[in-house]
Amino acid sequence: MSPKGIRLALVSLLVFFIFLAFEIRAFYFQFISRNEFFEKINRQHYTKLSFPSKRGRILDREGREMALSITVPSVYGVPSLIENKEKAAISLARLLNLDPKELLEKFSTDRHFVWIKRHVSPGEWERVKELKIKGIGVIEEPKRFYPYKELASVVLGFVNIDHEGLEGVERVYEKFLKAPLMDMVIERDGLGKVFLPLEKGEEGPWDVYLTLDVNVQYILERALQEGLEECRAKRAVGLIMDPIRGDILGMASLPSFNPNSFWLYPPENRKNFVTVGLFEPGSTLKPFLVATALQKGFLRPNDIVFCERGRYNVFGVTIRDVKSYDWLTVEEVIKYSSNIGAAKIAKTIGADEYYEFLKSLGFGEKTGIGLPEEKGVLKPPKLWTPVDLMTLGFGQGMSCTPLQIAAAYSAIANGGLKVKPRIVKELRKVGDGKVLVMEPKVEKRVLSPEVSRLIMGMLERVVLEGTGTRAFLEGYSIAGKTGTAQKYDPHRGGYSREHFVASFVGVFPADRPRAVILVMFDEPRTSIYGGEVAAPVFRKIVQELIQYWKIPPRSTLAMSEMGKGG
Repeated sequence: MSPKGIRLALVSLLVFFIFLAFEIRAFYFQFISRNEFFEKINRQHYTKLSFPSKRGRILDREGREMALSITVPSVYGVPSLIENKEKAAISLARLLNLDPKELLEKFSTDRHFVWIKRHVSPGEWERVKELKIKGIGVIEEPKRFYPYKELASVVLGFVNIDHEGLEGVERVYEKFLKAPLMDMVIERDGLGKVFLPLEKGEEGPWDVYLTLDVNVQYILERALQEGLEECRAKRAVGLIMDPIRGDILGMASLPSFNPNSFWLYPPENRKNFVTVGLFEPGSTLKPFLVATALQKGFLRPNDIVFCERGRYNVFGVTIRDVKSYDWLTVEEVIKYSSNIGAAKIAKTIGADEYYEFLKSLGFGEKTGIGLPEEKGVLKPPKLWTPVDLMTLGFGQGMSCTPLQIAAAYSAIANGGLKVKPRIVKELRKVGDGKVLVMEPKVEKRVLSPEVSRLIMGMLERVVLEGTGTRAFLEGYSIAGKTGTAQKYDPHRGGYSREHFVASFVGVFPADRPRAVILVMFDEPRTSIYGGEVAAPVFRKIVQELIQYWKIPPRSTLAMSEMGKGG
């Protein structure tokens, strides 16, 4: 072959291999690494971000909105598009009350997207727009809003800036309230412009309907606040519970907080002391002591107990009564709240029987209400000394939550049934109408109807003639029990002589119970006695409920019943 032919052959062979290389490369991109190739292209032109979407609402039993999501502007930046970064940082920091150095650091990164300030006011965004800074934009995103502010805040809880529940119902029901994230794609075209198409997930959140009644909650909180200011206590706790269905109609712990700005309040204000606060029940436990004695056949209502004229020395400990009593019937031990009488009844019953009955009522166990809660402390009887048994007779030596006390009183009020407290009535799926109902639940019988009737009669006499007369209201039957408990002082290694918990737990109306109402003041200063500081607040609450529920006095009701019979 001539030299010219050889050159031609080599050129042809070279061209063939070049085309072959192109074909192999094209085949590789098209069939082998197609996805990897387009992913790389997308990374250069797109940035995908996820943001919270609107949560489900929280409503009261009548459908009034207590927590909802509104839409507010949030300012963002695309650092690669901001031309004069230092000037932009200074200008934005001045308008939005931010640190210019921190903003400049954000603008100096190679990130595709940075937050400048989230949840700004419309006025702030308008002022930012006037700056006309390239690379600065706004996204409309949800913000949680609580229209009733402090009302029921310890029940509702709150969310963080990313719309995640941190406390209360917001936290416990997070998986129902939370909606799927919204996806935002930042797309840069040939001119460097940014587009922000939003895509939302198909699954929607659930609305949560509570058993609370906003009006009842307001009545409770207003009365507690007035009482708190009057007795100058450290804290006030209140609860209104339907003893038949277990519905929590009102639940409060004061001082509280505004969940719209929760970060401005101390952590103690954000705690729900109705469910996580542990207190010694004091004399409010005495009805359960007597119920044990009657239920187990140890005593009858008219049996008498010698009350040692106000001082009882036993095992090196002195038990005292506020007043001096000689002989009291079992019923009078409750009416006059005798610690000595209660100690002797506890001794008669014995540790095992008393412990088992307290456990059956739910003391020492969580109620299962569906809120963060403590189970309290009730030691097993093998750890009780004889003194422990007697002091437990008047409610010292154990701890429980106010919710546990109210739930136990519900068993007395409803004829002897232990009902599960309920804070959520139902869940409704947004969009498709699906409903999940949280049915009321009777867990078991803990008292015979006869014993519960006897205890209710004793509690009525407490209000008529005993330590709870300041809860009395003409024309209405009220049953209740006062409580005064010394607080344990860990520094002294014993009970404090200055700090007490004063409480009153009542049933209204006693003849047709609609509510168990608990009022408790932690460390009151004007008086340490529940009958003096808590009972009057209970009475105020009842007066308001009478108007709201339109409950006629007994004489009017009796005449109405007679008319029906005729």
